[in-house]
Amino acid sequence: MRNIPVDLSGLSFTVTGEPEPKLADRATGEVKKNVEGVDLYTIALLPKPNDDRRNPVISVTFPSATFPDIPEGVKVRPVGLCAFYWTMNGRSGLGFRAEAIRPAAENVSA
Repeated sequence: MRNIPVDLSGLSFTVTGEPEPKLADRATGEVKKNVEGVDLYTIALLPKPNDDRRNPVISVTFPSATFPDIPEGVKVRPVGLCAFYWTMNGRSGLGFRAEAIRPAAENVSA
């Protein structure tokens, strides 16, 4: 799997849903973890502006040691946002992951 860095210049992101744990096992509710053992979460983000005018919401996976308190409607900055192509069980698609989700007003060098 190849990660493709996303150029964030000129984009802003608005949260369109609450963060949700990314489940490793739906039957047990076990939360998936990254290689460092940190829980993974997904969050729905609306990027603007968008060239195709449809402004599709994207789901971004990110690690967090605690349940993320990111309310719907706030502007955020996905740190280290990458896109990747996945295929599994005859299905395929484009996924997104970030190193972190930060408030948009937070210092960009963080």
